Amino acid sequence: MTVETQNRTSNTKISEALELLNEAAIEKKDELKGLMTNKYAHIREAMVSGLERSKDFIKSNQELAQEALAKGQEKAKEIASDVDKRVHKDPWVYIAGAAVASLVLGYLMGSSRK
Repeated sequence: MTVETQNRTSNTKISEALELLNEAAIEKKDELKGLMTNKYAHIREAMVSGLERSKDFIKSNQELAQEALAKGQEKAKEIASDVDKRVHKDPWVYIAGAAVASLVLGYLMGSSRK
């Protein structure tokens, strides 16, 4: 056999193999479609479960943030109540402190920076 004859034989064999594969694909079209759908269904399920877990995580973090905010508000109310009691007990100390702080702040803001 010559090289040309061998090439024709190879091309013929490849063409026959491709035709056979095409016929098998047409016959198994529904089966292949089902396999591909099932394959992607697993990916879709994984994505959906991941989104659900993300939503649960966000929800739990929102609850934690709300609890922390509530505790912070309670603490701020306690501190304000304590300061109010101290100011009513001895107001002149706080009046003097506010006057000194105002004087220092006014001096710093009024001084020129050359």
